[in-house]
Amino acid sequence: MTTLGLVGAGRPTIWYDEAVTLSLLQRPFGELWGVLREIDAVHAFYYVVLRGWSAVLGDSIGSVRAFSALGVGVTAALVVLLVARHQRLRTAVASGLFTGVAPGLAWAALDGRSYAWSAAFAVLATLALDSACRHRRRRDWLLYGLVCVLACWWHLYLVILVAAHGIAVMVGFPKGRLSWTLTAAVTAVGALPLAVIGWRQRDQVSWLADTNYTWHRMLLNQLASGPASDLRTLRMLVVGALLALGAYGVVHLWRKGRRWLPAVLALWSGLPTVVAMISTFVGGGMHPRYVAFAVPAFAIAAAIGVLALPKWTPAVAGVAMLVAISPLVVEQRAPSAKPDDLRRIAATAGDEDAEAVYFTVSKARSIQSAYPEHFDGLVDVSAPVDATPDPFFAGIRDPETIKGVDVDGLRVLVYGTRAARGAERLRQLGCRSEPVTGDRHFAVTLYTCPSLTDP
Repeated sequence: MTTLGLVGAGRPTIWYDEAVTLSLLQRPFGELWGVLREIDAVHAFYYVVLRGWSAVLGDSIGSVRAFSALGVGVTAALVVLLVARHQRLRTAVASGLFTGVAPGLAWAALDGRSYAWSAAFAVLATLALDSACRHRRRRDWLLYGLVCVLACWWHLYLVILVAAHGIAVMVGFPKGRLSWTLTAAVTAVGALPLAVIGWRQRDQVSWLADTNYTWHRMLLNQLASGPASDLRTLRMLVVGALLALGAYGVVHLWRKGRRWLPAVLALWSGLPTVVAMISTFVGGGMHPRYVAFAVPAFAIAAAIGVLALPKWTPAVAGVAMLVAISPLVVEQRAPSAKPDDLRRIAATAGDEDAEAVYFTVSKARSIQSAYPEHFDGLVDVSAPVDATPDPFFAGIRDPETIKGVDVDGLRVLVYGTRAARGAERLRQLGCRSEPVTGDRHFAVTLYTCPSLTDP
């Protein structure tokens, strides 16, 4: 299952998030901590662990995605261990298989971010809680608290899972209420420093242009992944099947008198999803990937629901689900699945026979960071005169400091965003512009500058 994230990774299309990750991995360790104090602290533990991974296996995009793919494989394996404690082995194996290929999580296998491993931490924390409720030993509750702290430091939104665990304990295991409350208090204290930093950095998602979801699109992207594509109808069918079979699985367990597992699954899957959908009504700012850790619960419940169907229908339903999921997982690995094809945009640096390059905003430098070989030999007229640290990429020079002599007779490729597409300063200097290409977020324009003299 871990190979799912590497399909098509030989010549990958890197996108902005992954360019950020690569940029941070290439910085000195002390500077990395400095950056995390300013922005993106909610992924802090991920960057630190990935730094160790890349020290051994390199910091190529293939290596970064391999780490994410491994996270999905570990998640599926932990799911088998969790379900095997409560159900037959075939149900446990089916749950692990469904988890590994669930589109909402399979997408994380090829995303150079923390979300695949956040799902693994969610399953691990649920395993620890299950052990604590089974054995009722103090050390098991302490272990559960430690895992929860680590999970929250891996991705802060996992605090929602801890809350879901608490409700499940209140419903399905009343004898553990006091122990969970004390453990949750310790977890809150341990996660508080990151929460404070994260709160101060709450404006960091302002660069995201795709957080204003409708509630149904939030649900669709969480469970079926990725940007909209021509497989939207199939994605909706898969999501509907996951929800229906998952609900049936939870109800089936509850009717059989097994209160603990269905309570955990319902809250583990439901609470983060409800929080995500509520965010769409109160101003957005939340991405479906933030609650990807809920996907294993949906997959487990759906697998149980499939195997609870009467007579010969489980085999038919299981095969039908896998057949429906396969095109989605394959589509995720197509170049068009990424929001921006940074490889194609970067290639224009050589295709247009330019002598210089200009970035309108620092975010556009992610194109150069992802594919630096295309920019070798090009003069960067937008580079800061006095370099100052930037959270992710080098800053942008004050355009007014650019003089005619800086672009005298040059063909300048301008890389910008949709909001900051052009270079007004170059127009002031008499340069003629013509569009080259564009994508969802980025645009490239060629400026041909006349022979000028320094004013």
